[in-house]
Amino acid sequence: MAPRSSTQPIPQLEIIATETMASKVYQQLREAIMAGSFTAGQPLSLRGVAEAVGLSTMPVRAALTRLRAEGALVDGPSRGLMVPPMTPDLLEELRDVRIALEGCVAERAAARMNHDDVGAVQRIFDEMNAHVEADDARAYLRCNFAFHTSIYRHGASEMTLATIQNMWMRIGPFLNMVAPDVAHMRVSMEAHRQIIDALWRRDGAAAREGIARDIRDAARDLETRLRSQDEAPRRQAHR
Repeated sequence: MAPRSSTQPIPQLEIIATETMASKVYQQLREAIMAGSFTAGQPLSLRGVAEAVGLSTMPVRAALTRLRAEGALVDGPSRGLMVPPMTPDLLEELRDVRIALEGCVAERAAARMNHDDVGAVQRIFDEMNAHVEADDARAYLRCNFAFHTSIYRHGASEMTLATIQNMWMRIGPFLNMVAPDVAHMRVSMEAHRQIIDALWRRDGAAAREGIARDIRDAARDLETRLRSQDEAPRRQAHR
C-alpha cells in the first residue's frame, strides 16, 4: 500500500531567513564605512574587495553599485570607485542636521531605555575608554559607532535610523582624520560620559546636549584638518 504522505499536513517549521551574498557584502562594507574603517579618498576596486571577502566579482559588483547609488561611494580613477571627499560646506551641513536629528533621537531614547539597555551602552563606553587609553584609534572608532547605534535604535524608527546611517556613511571615513589624536579621543569621551550619565538619569535634554557636544567637537576638529589640507598646497607653491 502506498504511503499517504501526500495527504499528511506539513508540520510547522522554523522559517529560514535567506540573504544573498551581495546583501552580506553590502552590509559588511556599509557598516565598515560608517564605523570609519575606510578613509576619505580610499579606492575600492572590484577585484580587491572580492579577494578581501573571498567571493566572485558578481555579488561584490552588486554591493558596490548599491553603495554608489546611496552616495557612500563615488566614481574614482581608472573606472573604479572610492570613498568620497568632504568639503567644509558639506561638513557644516552634516553637523547641523546630525545635531538636530541625532539629538532628538537620543532624547527619545533616554525616556524609553530600561536599566539593562543603559547597562549595555555603559559596557560599550567602558570598552571605548580602554581603547583610548591604549591609543587604539581603530578599535575606538568601532566602539564609537556601536555606542551611538545602541542608543539610537531605542529612539527611532527604521526609517529614521536609515536616514542617520546615510549621514554616518558620509562622515564615518573622515573620523579617521581626527580619531588618531589621543587628545581628540579624550575630549570625545567627555561628551560620551555626559551622554551615558544622562541615560542613567533618564534626562533626555542632557542626552540631547551630550550628542550635540560630541558632534560639534568632532566637526570642529575635522574642519581644522580639512582647512589645513587645503592650505598645504598653497604653502608649498609660495616656497
